[in-house]
Amino acid sequence: MRKLSLIAISGIIAVFGYLPLANAGNSAWLPAPGGGSVSLSLIYQSAEEYWSGSSKAPNGGALGDGNNLTQGTATVQVKYGLMDSLALDLAVGASRASKVGTGPKKSDDENGITDVKAGVTVRLVDEAVTQSAPSIAVRIGGIVGGNYDTGYINSIGDGGDGVEFSGIVGRFLSDNFAMSGELGYRFLNQDIPDVIFADVTGTLILADMLGVSVNYTMENARDAIDLGGPGFGIEDVPNRKRFWLVEEDFHAIGSTLTFLTGDRTSISGSYARVIAGRNTGEFNIFAVSLGYSF
Repeated sequence: MRKLSLIAISGIIAVFGYLPLANAGNSAWLPAPGGGSVSLSLIYQSAEEYWSGSSKAPNGGALGDGNNLTQGTATVQVKYGLMDSLALDLAVGASRASKVGTGPKKSDDENGITDVKAGVTVRLVDEAVTQSAPSIAVRIGGIVGGNYDTGYINSIGDGGDGVEFSGIVGRFLSDNFAMSGELGYRFLNQDIPDVIFADVTGTLILADMLGVSVNYTMENARDAIDLGGPGFGIEDVPNRKRFWLVEEDFHAIGSTLTFLTGDRTSISGSYARVIAGRNTGEFNIFAVSLGYSF
């Protein structure tokens, strides 16, 4: 039962942790030394409406008119238990973002390699040993900006390099229910606003091979410029804008259904929606994740 719980939680992390608009989502439950997991996540997201500042701006405003902003991403994530209380993680992917109609874009379709993310997680408390306390871990991660053009509405990301720190807590409240959460801070170069990020996940085992998780994720960037506001445009460059300097905040909720297909394999399907934000899209997000543990 607990193995399925861990796989279900890993499915959530694989999907939500590497959305182009999100970075939160790691675990205090680490793989055993010499063990780990590999997952492939296919993610599709689309938005018809946007927040320019805190005001909703459907099909217009600073982003121009036209059809949806869409983005498809394939991400591979690897986790490896190096020691009993220390694990490594690495993720990289490829993405394509599309926006037809008018707007600050270079072309209708932009392609590129996503930001590369690697981290080290150290577990401080193991609930299996200290049963009165939850599992507690800290993670430090590095980010290398991907290979894509920045400054357009359909850019893959902001393109910055940086580091992030977070504290992670997880607790099995019964044999078939667990809660986990993460709170962190991210620094990026190129004057990209710092970000506070957090997520909370609850996972319930429905049957021997089936689990469901519900997830809340948020990011809150340091105070910065708004879409279409002062400083957003670039003088003498009519199409490229300072998207990387924008204060982008969001709150999203989602759910993942995970099915254990074998002793070491799983498949997860996820849906999430951005329910509130600032300078971001009202995205609907769909994902499928295939996992293998070793």
